[in-house]
Amino acid sequence: MSILTAPSPLATAAKKIGGSWWILLIVGIAWIVIGFAVLRFDTSTVYVISVVFGILLLLSAVNEIFRAVITPGGWRVWHIIFTLLLVIGAIIAFANPGATFESLAIVVGVYFVFVGTYDIITSLFSISLSPIWWLQLLSGIAELVLGFLASSSFTSGVVVLVTYVSVLAIFRGVAEIGAAFTVRQATQAIS
Repeated sequence: MSILTAPSPLATAAKKIGGSWWILLIVGIAWIVIGFAVLRFDTSTVYVISVVFGILLLLSAVNEIFRAVITPGGWRVWHIIFTLLLVIGAIIAFANPGATFESLAIVVGVYFVFVGTYDIITSLFSISLSPIWWLQLLSGIAELVLGFLASSSFTSGVVVLVTYVSVLAIFRGVAEIGAAFTVRQATQAIS
């Protein structure tokens, strides 16, 4: 077999993972179910959001372990310390979901204020660089309004948090389903 007729690395990888496209489909459906379950807002919402947050903390801890392995010198210690803090945060999220949910409801307001301010400033600096700078400006204004709304009261913070988590989960689910069918289609095209 010559080099010209040998399968490309991309084709080989697509064949290997292509048969598992249905896993992405199941994950996408699960994200959509979580998104709609969170929208119901009852006691299960508190647990779902807290558990998802705990899982995200654990995944971040794994990421920090990888960073610690590849980071030379003294910075490795900081990655290990951050890993321990993330694991402790995940344990607290799993052990006390009510307090975790309340803390997240408060933090989400502050998060939106900072992100909205950052997006507004960044958009104004990119007026000459991008013809669609105004989209980031509008996004920043919306985030800032959401941040102030969420910070105004605990109830408002809860509504913003639940809506934010729900919309993100549904969008993530749709993206995963799209990726599943893209992988399936690419695999069929290569076969």
